[in-house]
Amino acid sequence: MVIVLSAIGGLGSPQTGYSEGTAIDFGNQYPVAQATTESTFVPVAFPSIDPLVAVGGPAEARIDHTATLLPDGRVVVVGGVSTSRGSAIAPTSIETYDPVTRSFSKTGYLVTGRSDHTATLLADGTILIAGGKAVGGFPLDSAEIYDPKTGTSRATGSMTSPTYSASAVALDDGRVLLVGGYGNGDVPAGAELYDPAKGTFGPAGGTYPGSGQVSAAKLDDGRVLVAGGYVSGEALDSAAIYDPASDEFQLTGSMLEARRQATSCLLASGQVLIVGGTDLWQMPSSTAEMFDPASGAFMKLAQLDDVRMFSTATVLLDGSVLIAGGTDSSGAPIATVERLDPTTGISTPVGTMALPRAGHTATRLLDGTVLLVGGSESTADAAVYDPSGRLVSSPSASLAPESPSPGASVATDASSSPSPDASAATSPS
Repeated sequence: MVIVLSAIGGLGSPQTGYSEGTAIDFGNQYPVAQATTESTFVPVAFPSIDPLVAVGGPAEARIDHTATLLPDGRVVVVGGVSTSRGSAIAPTSIETYDPVTRSFSKTGYLVTGRSDHTATLLADGTILIAGGKAVGGFPLDSAEIYDPKTGTSRATGSMTSPTYSASAVALDDGRVLLVGGYGNGDVPAGAELYDPAKGTFGPAGGTYPGSGQVSAAKLDDGRVLVAGGYVSGEALDSAAIYDPASDEFQLTGSMLEARRQATSCLLASGQVLIVGGTDLWQMPSSTAEMFDPASGAFMKLAQLDDVRMFSTATVLLDGSVLIAGGTDSSGAPIATVERLDPTTGISTPVGTMALPRAGHTATRLLDGTVLLVGGSESTADAAVYDPSGRLVSSPSASLAPESPSPGASVATDASSSPSPDASAATSPS
């Protein structure tokens, strides 16, 4: 039987999505979802203990977009390149995923269509959307602020230089560090800071030795590890730590492998995992390594099951890391998914996605599941990965109309609520 979820019970009228301009109360707690008689659930070929379940897809087929987790558990999907209308465009529409209904709804428009940009949740609950590429492929220096409460986006100050493929990290003092990326003529970009109190960008103090597609992750003490990238066309093994207090980059230990286009995430241990990327010979890597802030050194952690660049790496509630998609040595998108245990250094294949994905996003939701969006050139799709297996669904499964749907409610205890950057790499660096 096919099913759909609708929110019912104890908090007033059912919530089945948010229309453009609708005010949204961040204090609202989602009611438990229950099944009705229609649905869009489609199972895919994952082992029963690690399923990936298709959900209602976005309206646009997006690549190189961003996905930002809101405090209330919803996910805002912005920009990207879309081929769903027959030609590559940068959609201006903003869509929001509701974990209760497992569906997307249109919730506003960008001031400027863009792809390969950054999107960062600010302290006031708004989202800074900066840089990227315009429809013609040229880099942008414009930025805007999207307010999920009103569904509106407004222009803010411009970046110091046009930049795409940068990495952005929200600092503890409310500012945003943007580092790496490319400018006009694919010239490497530097590092800059956005001050939300002033609505302006300015250069960050000091310089990072590389640029291009770097990996950046905020450490537990508020500093930021920046690793890899390239200089003069070659991938780098160098790494540096940016200290917001001194506004300086300080070199730290070098990576064991030169990497660009890698993915990084902060582990529960306070160490940083760096996955895949391309090496000195521009070949995709099949290894992962880990940075220890206490020693300032990198160590080899794992041999991946597949070579990957542009993959996503998402820390799960049990501390393991879900590594999904990316491109292989030929540059083709791949569909395989693996799960890396940082305590053992073992990465285990957990199945194959229904569609190969590159340029997708992966966001850990408040209940511990992971939302994967886009990355397919012709299909507007999304899927949810559930490490616990609660979201298993099959065409033969029967679900009583009034029985609770397992895993549909959003966890609200503090232990399940990640910090804005805990979902790790909502888009590959």
